Amino acid sequence: MLIDRFGRPLTHMRVSVTLRCNHSCIFCHREGIRRVSSYELSPNELGLIAKVASKLGITNYKITGGEPLVRNDIAEIIEAIRPYASVISITTNGSLLSGYVKELANAGIDYINVSLHSLRPNVFKLITGGDVDKVLRGIKDALDHGIKLKIDFLLIKHNLSEVKDIINFASLIGADLNIIELIPLGLTYNEWRELHVGIDGLSKELEEIATRKYLREFQLRPTYVLPTGIKVTLVKGYCNPNLCRRCTRIRLTPDGRLKTCLYRDEPTVSLLSAVRVGDEEGIRDALIKANKLREPFFK
Repeated sequence: MLIDRFGRPLTHMRVSVTLRCNHSCIFCHREGIRRVSSYELSPNELGLIAKVASKLGITNYKITGGEPLVRNDIAEIIEAIRPYASVISITTNGSLLSGYVKELANAGIDYINVSLHSLRPNVFKLITGGDVDKVLRGIKDALDHGIKLKIDFLLIKHNLSEVKDIINFASLIGADLNIIELIPLGLTYNEWRELHVGIDGLSKELEEIATRKYLREFQLRPTYVLPTGIKVTLVKGYCNPNLCRRCTRIRLTPDGRLKTCLYRDEPTVSLLSAVRVGDEEGIRDALIKANKLREPFFK
């Protein structure tokens, strides 16, 4: 297993397979990727990276975008990584999910995070530019295929009044819920201030209805177990030294660069030349180099 110079193991890889997206969320941070490239790693190339990474102890994979389901080979990507993963999941806006649930289930996906930032069609349209009915249909179809779901709800002023509604919805379908605080990435300060709502104030409300509270081992996220059995996790990704201190993640861009932190443009380490010629030793060296460059952003 790789350990960085701050004593943090490296076990997770967040893989952005495309920057393309069919939504236009007002808070999109593009996974912190600012350099645009049209190149997207193929399923075979991603499988090769996972093969090498698994030998170094990286076995937990989150597939992201952009919107990963705009790639028509997304199931092939899951299949390529699956043999080397202890856990593989995908995060999606859910609008295209209905057309992929069977393929994703057959490919061996462990669970899916679906972004659902409002249950009200007009508010959802304002926030994402999308159609909430398509997302809800995708959620239903995924559940019908036995796929485990988590709901991601990013709290902003537009949907602040819907917190109880989204908790009730998650409870109704039996899905765990992440309530996420907006980070000032991809936004101007004024844009962020106009949208931002702190999530700390939700702790007291959740404690009043929860049967149990604990800190998730992953990044010490406070998690509340509700009487319905679902877990509600508060995700505070900015100005949170606890998260950085417990970070076990590295990021892979669609064009084959290892990104050491969401908030840092640099340093990055390119895998692309090694991947293109099937150089496993070169991929291994790049992963080791990137791990040495990792450091907490908030200290």
